[in-house]
Amino acid sequence: MNGRELLGEVRRNLRTGTTRAVLFALALAAVTGTLAVADARTIVGLHQRAAAFVASGASVRVLDVAGSVDGGACDALAQVTGVAASGALAEDGSLVLSSMPDNPVPAYRVTPGLAAVLGVRAESTSGVWVSARTAETLGADPGQVLDTTDGPMTLAGVFDYPDDGRDSRLGYAVLLPEPAAGSFDQCWADTRPPTEKADELLRWAVRPGADPSLSVTLGQLNTSLGTTFDGAAAFGERPTRFAAPAAALAGLVLGFVAVWLRRLELAGALHVGVSRRVLLAGTVLETSVWALAGLVLAVCALVVAAHVGNPADPWDAVAVDVRGPAAAVLTALFGASVAVFLVRERHLFRYFKDR
Repeated sequence: MNGRELLGEVRRNLRTGTTRAVLFALALAAVTGTLAVADARTIVGLHQRAAAFVASGASVRVLDVAGSVDGGACDALAQVTGVAASGALAEDGSLVLSSMPDNPVPAYRVTPGLAAVLGVRAESTSGVWVSARTAETLGADPGQVLDTTDGPMTLAGVFDYPDDGRDSRLGYAVLLPEPAAGSFDQCWADTRPPTEKADELLRWAVRPGADPSLSVTLGQLNTSLGTTFDGAAAFGERPTRFAAPAAALAGLVLGFVAVWLRRLELAGALHVGVSRRVLLAGTVLETSVWALAGLVLAVCALVVAAHVGNPADPWDAVAVDVRGPAAAVLTALFGASVAVFLVRERHLFRYFKDR
């Protein structure tokens, strides 16, 4: 049988339903797609938990040493691996706004690095920062000038600071950015994940020669979501981590079953003189068609599952879970090939009786 005849036979088998291609394509898509989608949704859930942990400020560690934090050293921590952002602040009395003369607003000196910790959305390079709630209370927008008893101040930027269990002092405060020099009261560092090593790095922000009798405390900005979230550990221990091997096993079983159901046909072909090599080539081609169709359906479901509600890059989840359906295609071909080699011409009449 030459190549053209082989392809013609494959087409006829697919067209007439002899290979049950539609059935096995849907079966492969259903099994491997379900496994991939389940793991993708687990990964999306981990991304959501991580995003909520960071958004709540739970990943921010606070070093408190009254008047003895080196602003420059604190800001420089952001250059260290494991510290996403860092900045210092210190109390600076209160600020009286002309629009609220009877309600002084707490004021804090801060270093530029604190903008990244708080997620400040700045409209200009100079001015003050306030929380979104404070800006709403004042009816002010970024870029607007605020009249104060200390003179006009430009509202340079705002930041989200919800009342979700975090240190509430900055919720209705005015932050006065200044160069990262001199002494401050606290150093805030966004550490991902919070670790003892990160805490030790944070202690380097204490000024050399600081009074050893000063109280040094190190805590968490928001403890409402727990003390830590180790995304890497949670990913490695997720209950769906065996989805890819399970999908590969499913492909192996389906590939074998798809061919073994046709053992009478294959034994008959061997009986009339068709070589096992030709049978193997035809089986591989037929199996490839329905396995690849199942792969396409499974990947489509996976892509949708990885995108819905994912705060991170959805293609990261796709890259992890596409391996299962892809492996299932290869194992389906292997299973089909094994079935071909297990078919024996001498068992033709037994296959006939067992049909």
